[in-house]
Amino acid sequence: MNIEPSLNRTDGFYRGDAPSLFWELTVCQSLGAADSPYRHALERPAPYGALVARFLADRLGTRSFGTVVEVGGGYGTLMAAFLDAARADRVVQVDLSPRFLDEQRKALAGRPGVRFVEADGAAFFRDLDRTVDLVIANENLGDLPTVVGLRPEQLSAGGAGLAGRVAAVAARYGLDLAGAPDPFAFNLGAVAFLEAVAGKARVVLVTEHSCDPVLGPPYAFLPRPPGGGWPRRVALKDHDEYTVRFDHLERVARALGFRAERFPLAELVGLRHDDAIRSVVRSRGLGAERAELTCELCEHIAEYQGLLLTVR
Repeated sequence: MNIEPSLNRTDGFYRGDAPSLFWELTVCQSLGAADSPYRHALERPAPYGALVARFLADRLGTRSFGTVVEVGGGYGTLMAAFLDAARADRVVQVDLSPRFLDEQRKALAGRPGVRFVEADGAAFFRDLDRTVDLVIANENLGDLPTVVGLRPEQLSAGGAGLAGRVAAVAARYGLDLAGAPDPFAFNLGAVAFLEAVAGKARVVLVTEHSCDPVLGPPYAFLPRPPGGGWPRRVALKDHDEYTVRFDHLERVARALGFRAERFPLAELVGLRHDDAIRSVVRSRGLGAERAELTCELCEHIAEYQGLLLTVR
């Protein structure tokens, strides 16, 4: 039986009122509170938004930006901490979810120059008629539409269906689909997002679960996540997400005119890599609650990568 591929979408979930909308614990939220036990695993403990500001300052030499757009800002804690550590003349929070936008309004209340827009991120940038200085899309590319159930033999058939669209995108950017499992998934929405921000942003920072993490020194001790290099399903309450293939995104970004730096999220947050942390990871956190939480964070972060895109 020849089963046609389908599109995994999460927009209905984020626009809806399911209680599970607030159940997922992200890296950003796990490092949010000053008394978070997860911060013990960082070299210089700080809230996630401050770590983003520090990372950008190290790479770009500045903590000052004109217009900053955050896509899918969740509870608003990233931007709140970012603005405590960096300067922005204007901030635009773009989110599909009216409920998360309400949370962002609370977190950013009283801060001048902040605007809230209920919209799809890619559509927002396609309609934008000017260039912004910084775009942050943290832990949400896996929520974007992903083509699932693709069969390798379908890619040669062409046509206007999902398989034809994936084949056309792969050909346009020279993406290697050789050796794909049967079936496999393709991050079509993540590619479309990069296409939308191209020409509209001077700097773009994206992070997400990846299926092809690169963990060289000093983070080679972290456990290698599952996935085999192809996007895998992450089953969550009331919706599915998919891990992201970052080598594809990096190639697309370069073709769109960006300089692209790919990095493990462990580098952005400044994950400790001393003997004590290595021992905790080797033992899988057995023996103490704090060790278990540290191991949990390390295993989670090991799967995350980021791209820092700047205009050539």
